[in-house]
Order: sequence, then structure tokens, then C-alpha cells
Amino acid sequence: MKKKSTARRHHYLPQSYLARFTDKGTKEGQFFVLEVESGRTFRTSPKNVAVELDFNRVDIDGHPPDVIEKAFSPLEQEAGQAIANIAATGRFPNDEDYNSILNLICLIAVRNPFLRKSFNRARAQTIHIIGDLLVSDEKLFDHHVQKARENGENIPDSILFEEMKRFIDERNYEIEFFPEGNLRVELNTFDKILPILGERTWSLVIAPSDGPGFICSDHPVTINWKSGRKGHIGLGSRESEVFFPLSRRAGFYGTFEDPLKKVVHAKQGNVATMNRRLVFNAERHVFSSQKSFVMWIDGEIKTINCGYNQANPSDAKSRAAD
Repeated sequence: MKKKSTARRHHYLPQSYLARFTDKGTKEGQFFVLEVESGRTFRTSPKNVAVELDFNRVDIDGHPPDVIEKAFSPLEQEAGQAIANIAATGRFPNDEDYNSILNLICLIAVRNPFLRKSFNRARAQTIHIIGDLLVSDEKLFDHHVQKARENGENIPDSILFEEMKRFIDERNYEIEFFPEGNLRVELNTFDKILPILGERTWSLVIAPSDGPGFICSDHPVTINWKSGRKGHIGLGSRESEVFFPLSRRAGFYGTFEDPLKKVVHAKQGNVATMNRRLVFNAERHVFSSQKSFVMWIDGEIKTINCGYNQANPSDAKSRAAD
């Protein structure tokens, strides 16, 4: 019997979700991909974007390395079906589909490479600080070495304070973080964030059938202050609004105060505003089923062309930030 291969290409955005932004609305379909910093444009399918090698890999005795990757599959499939149901009916989802979509939003919000890299940078900085503290005083260093030995750590007598101090001061080491540690933190965060998302009142926003549609990005959970003020903002911040595109023709909008109707039919300006947020929130890529999309820039609706050698999306992103 042929041994099953271990999946190593892990999508942090489900292909079934990205499929809704392709020309065919399927995983086999294609969309335009814009690199927001370089302006490079290309066409591809969902399988080739929002993917990293071994992103969900774990090393747990008795389990394959892709056990977590496979564990996410049912949730992603349920959310994909929920979005398909919305596309078919144009109605606000039933309770089961509503819960599936909130789970997807939460999963994407807490499990992405950009947040993970930021978290790991903070962890690395903490390790550097601890190392600097340990070699700041020889007596302190000797005390902790002795405590470590008492706890069973095998620290050779040949390790001298001056050598360790030079090693730490010169940063002659690399810090490596493994995915299972990140996943543990992300899943704990998921459990905390999901109830907060559930406290928001959500609306289904429908783009005009004969007009422009929503785009997507590699960081599609957008959050903005209602008042337009600047500063730190989180998914639990009051006076904020979250927008998450479900497909080219639909999105989910959530707020704590002054909710909209269950189903809202958006105008072109509303679509342009949400697309602006998606471009601004993108880390690397924006995805569009069409060769162009609308975006609110400099107080008016502008068309961003996804064709080759067109206007640089980074310029639009910079202007949208003003």
C-alpha cells in the first residue's frame, strides 16, 4: 500500500474562500493578483497564493505533522458552504451558517503569517532582554546556572561567565520558533476573540449586481474607527466597524453600536470605501476577479486597473492612507 504523503503547502486563507473572488467562482478559476508595494500584476488560481511551507506543521508523538492542517479543513468547508448559501439566496445566513462565518473570520484574524511574525519579533526581543539581564552580573549568572542544574539541566562546567557574556552581547545566536508554539497561542487567542466577534451586530452587505464588486486581500479582516480617528484599534474596540469580504458580491459588516439592517444593498461608493480598506490592510497581495476595481481615493471613486504596466497599487495605498 502506498504511503500517503504529508501536506506541506499550507494555506492561511482557505482556497474555498479565495475561490469566491475568481472569474469562475471556483478553486480552478483565476483572479488578478496585485503586489501592493511593487505594482507587479499576474493572474493565478487560489492554490498559488496565501500559502506557506509547513505553516501549520506540528511535531506531536503519534500524529502526522499535518494533523492541525487537516483539523482546520471541516471548519473551512463549513464556512465555504455557508458563503455558497449566501451567494445562492442573497439572504442573511441562518444560525449555523452565521456561526461558521464568524469562526472563519476569527480564524483568519488570529492565524496569519503577518501577526505571527510580529508576535515572534516580540518574543525574540523578550529573549534578548532576559539574556542581557543574565549576563549583567556574574553572581546573578552563577545563581541561575546553579538553579538550572538543580532542575536537571546539563550545563557543563566549561561554560564561563565571560564567554557567555560575549556570546550574548554580540548576539552570536539565532532564535528559532516552531509552528506548534505559535499555533498554541493562536488557538488560545481564537477562544478569546470569537465571543467578542459574537457581541457585534452583523449585516450582510450586497454589492450592486450591475456594478463594481468587492476585492479581497491576503489580510481581509479589516477594522476601522467609525470616527476616522487614528491610533491602536482591536476587534474588541468600541466605536469600530469590521468588514470582511465573503465574495465579489457580498461582505460581512459588524459593529457594536448603531447596527445596519440585516441585509444592506450597497452603492458604488460603499464598495469603493470597503475596497480602500482592503487595499490599505493588505500586506502583499490584493485579489480581484476583474481587470479593474473601484477604490475611494482623494475624496472620489477611482478605478484601479489590474492590467500590466498600469498605475502602481502602492501609490493608491499611500494616497488612501492620507
